[in-house]
Amino acid sequence: MPVFLVLGLIFSIAVAVFAVQNATRVDITVLLWQLKSISLVLVILGSALIGALAAGLFGAVKQLRLAKNMRSYKSQIEAQNVEIEYLQRKLAKLQPPEKNENEGKVTSDQ
Repeated sequence: MPVFLVLGLIFSIAVAVFAVQNATRVDITVLLWQLKSISLVLVILGSALIGALAAGLFGAVKQLRLAKNMRSYKSQIEAQNVEIEYLQRKLAKLQPPEKNENEGKVTSDQ
């Protein structure tokens, strides 16, 4: 856990330095939407946040798809295990019973 704390602290310091170095004001135009005199650091961090959210959304969709496939595979495995048990019982009924080793031998006591 302390490793994550140290990495988080280093990342926070890097973000603070980045923000101080990119404090200039810029105008942003996206299609018909305009933002005037917004800090460059807000634009960059906002873009990074939107990218992270998009990546998280795609990752969540992939996780849901994998979980759905996992449930499907588990049900297939259960069905195949039931079929294996059925076939093993059927095979056991078809095989002749094994003879006991002492059954056919004549003992010297007789």
